[in-house]
Amino acid sequence: MPTLTLDLNTSAVLLGTQPDQLLQFIQRENLPGVLFFEAQPQVSVFTLANLLNTTPENLMEWLEDEALAELMDEVEEDEWYEGDAGQQVYQALLDGES
Repeated sequence: MPTLTLDLNTSAVLLGTQPDQLLQFIQRENLPGVLFFEAQPQVSVFTLANLLNTTPENLMEWLEDEALAELMDEVEEDEWYEGDAGQQVYQALLDGES
């Protein structure tokens, strides 16, 4: 099951600040939605959305879009095969050839 919190470092990146500055802000403002179950606090996506003046749905969609863009960048240089050439490569992979 996905979590509804993000670690301090990820939260700081999303907010455009440094983790130590975010921690100071959390402590100074007694920010709700921050959980201290571990050594580093976990920040609720609802709290992050509120700080960013957006909805949790918009924040999660943006995070998903960013993750997809990173995955697409990773395979951008991969070879592409179309039609019969693709079928031949696929069949070779199935047959255990390189």
